[in-house]
Amino acid sequence: MQGVQWVHPTGGAPRTVDIVALGYSMRAYVHQCLRKGLESDAVSDEVWTVNRGIRAFNADLAFILDELPDEIINDPAYGEAIKNYKKPIISTVCADDVGVCSTYPGAAILDCLRTTHGMSITDPYWHNSMPMVMAYALFIGVEQVTLWGCDYQSEAGVSLEDDRANLEYWCGVCRARGMRVGVPTESTLLNQRKTSGGLYVYGLRDQRRAARFLDG
Repeated sequence: MQGVQWVHPTGGAPRTVDIVALGYSMRAYVHQCLRKGLESDAVSDEVWTVNRGIRAFNADLAFILDELPDEIINDPAYGEAIKNYKKPIISTVCADDVGVCSTYPGAAILDCLRTTHGMSITDPYWHNSMPMVMAYALFIGVEQVTLWGCDYQSEAGVSLEDDRANLEYWCGVCRARGMRVGVPTESTLLNQRKTSGGLYVYGLRDQRRAARFLDG
């Protein structure tokens, strides 16, 4: 990547992005899509999805950050969906029979975080797909991201993966650098479901009292 200018695969320069995974709060995204005809402010510049979301959503860009040759071999039906996907895909390892595929620009992203954002990074803490997608959004200058279906828990509250903290860390990194990060109230991410999207400060459970506390 050194010396090569990265070009976002869609050809656009999105400022607002909906990132849609397949967790429970993905349903809230579907409900929003049904309302889009009435709510012009519900429309984002681009929609990104991950992995098997290519089967469910008309996304502008897909991140399949597992090695594509292995994915195609290990799950032939999924592999056919990947090969027949008409929109751009970003992966860690591309496959020759996948049409529009770009390799995730990890080195360029880390260089940007160090030089532009002043971060001292030796371990980027990329332990699952979504943190890598968030780092990419920061890299290309996205100003607002809404995370749908990025819950890491089932509706019953059963933990499905142990990497929720990894995405929450990157939400904090992106917010600290000026990106607006939205999470639906149906999601367990950032405790939105627990607080119903309201303000919560430990020890001050009344929202009005918490607001006064934060206002000084």
